[in-house]
Amino acid sequence: MAFNVNRYLIRVRGGQQYLPVSARLIWFREERPDWSIETHPLHLDFVEGVAVFQATVKDTTGRVIASATKMETRSDFADFVEKAETGAIGRVLAMCGFGTQFALELSEGDVVSGEAALADSPLPIRGEEDAAHEAAVQVELVCAECGRPLRKPQYDLSVRKYGRPLCPDCQRRVAQVR
Repeated sequence: MAFNVNRYLIRVRGGQQYLPVSARLIWFREERPDWSIETHPLHLDFVEGVAVFQATVKDTTGRVIASATKMETRSDFADFVEKAETGAIGRVLAMCGFGTQFALELSEGDVVSGEAALADSPLPIRGEEDAAHEAAVQVELVCAECGRPLRKPQYDLSVRKYGRPLCPDCQRRVAQVR
């Protein structure tokens, strides 16, 4: 089954659509299960609160497909180390084509107005768009394997536990394989 990008898109500040790193990882693992993602810190300073991570994607032969870095600071995120590593992974996956068109972190953006810094800041959609978004979310609450509708708690639990929305039957099947 082909990866359904629309199932995972969220709306962020400015109204742009964004594909979260977790969804890019699911897509990557489905398309390239034998490829690897390696991360390592380039700079960690817990006193100053700065972390810079590099992520590299390699194919089955070990050839580097792409490499990317991401810096975060404690003043922006309490979990700045994890955020820097996740950001580097998101950037390298976008460079490999996994959600590139929805990777706002690759957009030059308007740094002066802070537009580029808002990519990972989801906001609720208000007014008429809110009702349309709620309707779309209801439609999207389906099992990624069999397409069966899911309730919001089932969806949330499955995404947290399995990294993708699965109905109880498909969760049992996945658990048996693990």
